[in-house]
Amino acid sequence: MQRILLGAVALAAAAIAPAQELTGYAGTLRVKEADEQTFSAGASYTHPVNEHLALSVLYLNEGHPTDHHRDGVAGQVWVRTGPNQPGWSFGAGAGQYFYFDTSQLHSDSTTKYTNDHGWAPIYSLQATYHYADSRWYNQVQINRISPSGKDATTSVLLGVGYQFNGVKGDKLHLEGGPTTDEALTLMAGQGINNSLSSETSAIAALEYRRAVGRYVDWTVTAITEGNTPQSKRNGVATQLWLIRSLNQKVELGMGAGPYFNAKVPDADGQRSHKAGLVSIGGRYHLAKRVVAQASWNRVVTDYHRDADLFLIGLGYSF
Repeated sequence: MQRILLGAVALAAAAIAPAQELTGYAGTLRVKEADEQTFSAGASYTHPVNEHLALSVLYLNEGHPTDHHRDGVAGQVWVRTGPNQPGWSFGAGAGQYFYFDTSQLHSDSTTKYTNDHGWAPIYSLQATYHYADSRWYNQVQINRISPSGKDATTSVLLGVGYQFNGVKGDKLHLEGGPTTDEALTLMAGQGINNSLSSETSAIAALEYRRAVGRYVDWTVTAITEGNTPQSKRNGVATQLWLIRSLNQKVELGMGAGPYFNAKVPDADGQRSHKAGLVSIGGRYHLAKRVVAQASWNRVVTDYHRDADLFLIGLGYSF
């Protein structure tokens, strides 16, 4: 799990910097070997270390080329021209991309697909237009991903972003400091099986969260993933999160950890009671003791029952 947290470690290294950038993307992707095009979309968090150096975490969905549904999370280091001036700025980034690839198996067996995981280098170029007297900006980004033994992809994305300049990145702005931030959160949402049919199910979770450091949360989460043949799994996950505050009310975080299953869905081959959980989430402090939360969670398995869990809920902070 240490490598899965590569991007999140980049956030921690940049924790002392004052500015944060959030960007949403949409665009097109080309698979060179297959001479094929599809859609692409993503979201990134970028933290300038100084005027010309930045660190980022990127979630990228690489669309649906033939026989593949691939997405992943990347951590990158950026060299940029002055990003805080009105007008154009430019950047080049490089890093590692952890991908999740649902691939079609052309076989006569009952197994029709597989969930592959792996690492690939990612290289990016970026052009950003900053508006005068505004925190909003527009961005064009090109990404090149070249997994070993798999098709390389090139994506061209158009983005809209917002720059936050506010409180310290840690939770020291909370009354009493970060050690006071404990919460119980009840959540519900939708699970999507990572197959070529993307079966869905209603899901629920109960999370206990505790701040264990200035930038670190620890969670224990009970999860039920529904009751369809593809999603019949429940258990308990424990994760460490790296947290950044965008302002007095909004926090973003990325977490990872083991997911221990009491029940697993039907699957050919190995059916393990151990899996991993990788998450990206946001929290909004509605009041002193009421917190709203939303998260995307990827269940990582070795028996081809990966799943996306989309959860929203309300928590009580104490």
